[in-house]
Amino acid sequence: MVNETMTQILREEGDIIIEGALYNFVSLKSLLELRKLDVVFSEVYDASTSIIEGLDLLRKLKAQFPAIDIILHTEIEIPALLIQSNADAIYMKQLGVEGCRASAAQILNAESMVSVLFYEDRKRHYDFEMLSDYEWEVLIMFSQQMSITNIADKKKTDYRRISRMKHAIMNKLKINNNVAFSQLMALAGCKFGEYPPVSL
Repeated sequence: MVNETMTQILREEGDIIIEGALYNFVSLKSLLELRKLDVVFSEVYDASTSIIEGLDLLRKLKAQFPAIDIILHTEIEIPALLIQSNADAIYMKQLGVEGCRASAAQILNAESMVSVLFYEDRKRHYDFEMLSDYEWEVLIMFSQQMSITNIADKKKTDYRRISRMKHAIMNKLKINNNVAFSQLMALAGCKFGEYPPVSL
């Protein structure tokens, strides 16, 4: 409902040409390879892609197409992970037509697309660090519920290196303990329709 509503609201803007509304990341990647776009307006996951996989795809798309502004419009309130997408702007999704109109107005009137923006009542101070590509690969494996031993075997390295990397990742994402990390990884592995209404 939000996707279709936002598409209609954005269509009402006279100077915006909408190339299409897509429902999965595979179609998005194909479209970007075929057409020159200025802006991609996206949720962070779809029915076949987990949150962490969606963020990984967006991260890779931003690296491949740096001139495109990627705007996330999402219900996922996990800032430590959202900023890893390298999106130009991040907005919290609102339900209902009026909520979508307010969201669209905020997005269209933004003077800068280089900051992470949440609605005023949800703003926080964000000082999370960006993960390296290798750390991100390891994080994806953790989100797939792989153990340190399994990851070390798959990466052909030793247990201690992956254990140290896990702690480095936790420090960068400001995660204080293993329980919180496990909870985050369980959420990050969720797909559209599976995500519980909680935030970390």
